[in-house]
Amino acid sequence: MSAAEAGAAVPVYEAGIALEAEAAFAADIEIHVYGALDPATEELIANARKAAKILKEEYGIEALIIPSTVYWDIAHIGTITPYNLPVLVINGMEVSEGRVPGVEEIVDTALSLLGYKGDKPHGLPLFKGHDDAVSAAASAW
Repeated sequence: MSAAEAGAAVPVYEAGIALEAEAAFAADIEIHVYGALDPATEELIANARKAAKILKEEYGIEALIIPSTVYWDIAHIGTITPYNLPVLVINGMEVSEGRVPGVEEIVDTALSLLGYKGDKPHGLPLFKGHDDAVSAAASAW
């Protein structure tokens, strides 16, 4: 008979973090970095960490950085892949692909996604390609 079957409290862990600790940390913004094991991805992760530090110190915004390594199947080597790496996603919205945005660009985009109305314009376009139809549909939604 296991401890769970006997009615004993068993802590549940997800990716090495106790669920109680995970629930206690509430990030205001999530910054995902998808990339390969290359210098560009490492630079983007470093820029995201610097941006998170600025967001915390200057604006009081908690940011969670989630770096993810993308592995391609052997069949994809030498072929066109669906993404140009690295990819930066902030709060579920892809804001950069195939390039490394600077720290200020990441900070400005995060602030604009949170609705911050500062005197600085945001650095990255919120929609790739500046499609006016997509922007109009998203703002109407």
